[in-house]
Amino acid sequence: MRSTTVEAAKQIGVSKNTLLRWINEGFIPDVERDWRGWRTWSQEDVSRAKAFREDYHSQPIPRVRRRPVSKARYAKSVAESMSRYGEALRKGAKGSL
Repeated sequence: MRSTTVEAAKQIGVSKNTLLRWINEGFIPDVERDWRGWRTWSQEDVSRAKAFREDYHSQPIPRVRRRPVSKARYAKSVAESMSRYGEALRKGAKGSL
């Protein structure tokens, strides 16, 4: 018996969107489609996706924390960016005359 994408996702233990993202990113192969173009999952397809999930999540994903930026540094960065934008805008206005 074949399953819909939602049913397959429940059996695998992920969301439908995660399952479709894995297909789009090429982590798992696309599955057969019916006459309407809807994906139909065989038990073999579900087993393959389950194996990928277990392998993909077998090790913890390292988290990288960015250092917080001080308000002063952020304000300086914004001011520099606005200054460069203003210069480019003025040069563009002069060139169009």
